[in-house]
Amino acid sequence: MKRLVPKTHQAIEWVGKGLSAAQAARKMEISESSVYAALRKLKAKDIGCCPTCGQKVRK
Repeated sequence: MKRLVPKTHQAIEWVGKGLSAAQAARKMEISESSVYAALRKLKAKDIGCCPTCGQKVRK
């Protein structure tokens, strides 16, 4: 059985290729807010913060 990649992850890949978050959401037929939320969580993870509260996470 082939494992499917979630639509949100596919939309994030489209954003990385140059599409806007809104265009990627329309292309994958998902809500824009889910793409923006995923981008926000990825950004928080990259800078070392909690994606929910924004507090710095110790390593």
